[in-house]
Amino acid sequence: MNHTMSKLFLISFLAPTVALSAAAQSRPSKQPQSSQSSGQQTSASVSESNSTSASASAGPASAGLASGTTINSELTSTVDARKCQPGQKITAKTTRDVKQNGRVVLHKGTRLVGHVSRVEYRSKENAESAVGIVFDEAIMKDGEHVPFHASIQALGEAQAAADAADDDGGMMAGAAGGAAGGAMGSARGGLLGGGGAVGSVAGNAGAMAGGLDRTAGGAVGAASSTTGATAGRVGGLNAAGQLTSDSRGVFGMQGLNLESSVSNATEGSLITSKSRNVHLSSGTQMLLAVAAQ
Repeated sequence: MNHTMSKLFLISFLAPTVALSAAAQSRPSKQPQSSQSSGQQTSASVSESNSTSASASAGPASAGLASGTTINSELTSTVDARKCQPGQKITAKTTRDVKQNGRVVLHKGTRLVGHVSRVEYRSKENAESAVGIVFDEAIMKDGEHVPFHASIQALGEAQAAADAADDDGGMMAGAAGGAAGGAMGSARGGLLGGGGAVGSVAGNAGAMAGGLDRTAGGAVGAASSTTGATAGRVGGLNAAGQLTSDSRGVFGMQGLNLESSVSNATEGSLITSKSRNVHLSSGTQMLLAVAAQ
């Protein structure tokens, strides 16, 4: 009986010790697994962070427009000092590709969006009309919005209007030349007899002279516009009828003045007139200059 009691006492004393020893032996095998799992999570976090950082750094670099970049464009909406309000949206589109570092960043036809920053209409109390304009972003063909700030560096009449003016001038010159030639032919024909034939030849010669006058006049006008001989203007229209990249001022739009502030992205450009209310029709040419954001 005493021997049995001694065994039971020994077993109850040793059981907790054996259990603690087994638990201690089982713990080391779990630690490496936990450490390995933690290491994998840390590596995944670092990889994800690096990927996010690379993506973020690539975004602005691929979409930004450098300060000083010029953009040939034309209005696709109308601006009228008597009707527009500050904050009103203005739309335009590029008329040629815009390149930066040798690659195209804005394709021809890209939509440009801006807004009116200031409006003053001409009245008895206010002798000068003014409209402030600043451009805010470009909308790519895939729907991507590219933010930038740009002011108007130069303004030019719509190409259709300029072409029509040249055509009218040429037709008038040709008609005048033809009439003069016909009159001379008729007079000579009266003296020499056979005035019909002579008058016809002289009339054709006069029309040809008028055509030459028109061509020469167009060339001289383009050269004069390009050199910008008028005070306060620089550059002008090239042979294609577009504003050159160094143009500054207003071309072919009487009574308008332009104050461009490339360094001030908030106010943009101010178009003023002391003779009438500022009005820019759809199709008006603009040379935009990108300002630092």
